[in-house]
Amino acid sequence: MSFEELIKAILGNIHIVLGLLGLVVGVMQSLKKKSPELPSGQPRLGPQRRARQKVAAAPKKAAPTLPRADPFAEVRRKLVAAVEEMEKAATALAEEVQHERANRRFHELLGEWIPKRAQLIRSELVKAKGRPDSALVQAVNALSLVLEEARELVSQRRDKKLLPLLGDADALADACYSPILTHAQAEGLPLSSAHPAAQLAPVDLAIWTGFAPTSVAPIFLPPSFFERVVYWPAVAHEIGHDFLISVRGLEKQLREELSLSSEDMGTRPLRFVGGQLDILELQRLMGAWFEETFCDVFGTLMCGPAYVETMVELFAARQDAREVLVAVVDGRTGRHDVHPPRHLRVHAGCRVLERSGHSQQARELWSRWCERHGFLGEEPIPLLFPLGGRLVSLPFEVFAELAAPILERLHTGPLKSLGGMGLSDVSGLDYGPHEHSEAGRARDALVAGRAPSQRDPRAIIAGAVLAWRKKPELEPRILELAREAIPAVGTGEHHPDSYQPSHAEAPAAGPIDVHPRAFLEAVLLGELLRRPHSSKHASRAGAAGVARPR
Repeated sequence: MSFEELIKAILGNIHIVLGLLGLVVGVMQSLKKKSPELPSGQPRLGPQRRARQKVAAAPKKAAPTLPRADPFAEVRRKLVAAVEEMEKAATALAEEVQHERANRRFHELLGEWIPKRAQLIRSELVKAKGRPDSALVQAVNALSLVLEEARELVSQRRDKKLLPLLGDADALADACYSPILTHAQAEGLPLSSAHPAAQLAPVDLAIWTGFAPTSVAPIFLPPSFFERVVYWPAVAHEIGHDFLISVRGLEKQLREELSLSSEDMGTRPLRFVGGQLDILELQRLMGAWFEETFCDVFGTLMCGPAYVETMVELFAARQDAREVLVAVVDGRTGRHDVHPPRHLRVHAGCRVLERSGHSQQARELWSRWCERHGFLGEEPIPLLFPLGGRLVSLPFEVFAELAAPILERLHTGPLKSLGGMGLSDVSGLDYGPHEHSEAGRARDALVAGRAPSQRDPRAIIAGAVLAWRKKPELEPRILELAREAIPAVGTGEHHPDSYQPSHAEAPAAGPIDVHPRAFLEAVLLGELLRRPHSSKHASRAGAAGVARPR
């Protein structure tokens, strides 16, 4: 059979060939499943190989995960270390200042407040997980600021040239703060600050009210403070800020009693509807200006006409009279500044002087202020409000009427938040006839070139401002003599007229010749000043022939 004939035979019986091939394939697969030996003679797969195949065929199990490292643990550790270092530094400085006359007042801040605060913050950091809370980070930063400020206060009082200057300012601040302390103790008010402390700084006169919880109230004095006498009464204004913030809840209660909005609400832009402005909008604006108004009332009551003299001098326009009429607005946010227009502030000071019985001085100051700025005609004076790139005029009389009941209530009361009284009823706060007479005597002494004999730093400074008004060319000498009359805090300085014998004048040790009458007067005075005691104790003391100590 030829090759061609063989091919034709295969193709003709192709279905038989395909069937045979299928049968062969089936038999081979069957033998592969049943026979322990592969056709090739290779050995059977071992148990380990089969196990690996089964594992490979089965679903994969998740590998066990190890706990991830806390990426913020190091951050928290560094914060804890920083807090511990601050606590250590404050404690060390506290040990030093308790032996320094000028810095002893900061011992409580350094030795108690900072360590307690540091322990609280450290405890919260140790308990924290993950990223430190922003409030905790802020607390660490705030603690650092407090420590740095305390260091600066201490450092400036270690400067022998600066200490007498700061000591005089501290004496004035203490005199302004004393009535507040007495009133708070008598009325049970929760006063947090107790120690105002002056500090020379390259800023405007201001007080750090956020420092109040530490018991210290830093007052920042501008570089020219010790060159201009008119700056000094403004210390009373800053003490007013501390009074308002240090008595917990006082500001909120006063706003409620006076129907004033919060500062946040008050500073929001005025809303004009159809080109008209509702009077309630202006009433809301008075809430923005409340704190500064309160402090101006406080300052006027502390220093009388001298405080308003300070405003007339420092608030006066430098170029354009309209400067004193503008209500300052933040150009970025559109919010009103918390300081009222200067024209309104001087007006408020004069109104308080009138309420205090100094009408003549109030009229003279207001006339001089208006004459200085050309406000003398019949045309009413407006206040100016920036709006949309232009100045909108609003009648000054409207604001004066809105301010009148606020000034009246602050001055006279009644105010529940002040124990049912007004500021003028607080003992030692009102600038009355006695205080005015003392300031007048101090003025006369300073004009005559003598250090005043008055003891109250407020009367001395008030007299110095009045003397400057009378003799402005003598301002440096007036301020020098006024400071000479004020015993500086922390220096051991005495009043100029106090008797201080030198070592050469001191009498030698030995018997002292005392006149019998002087001895008798001393005994009688001692008995008059002795605290009263019960009759039971008196009889026992008389029987024994000695006076019992009380």
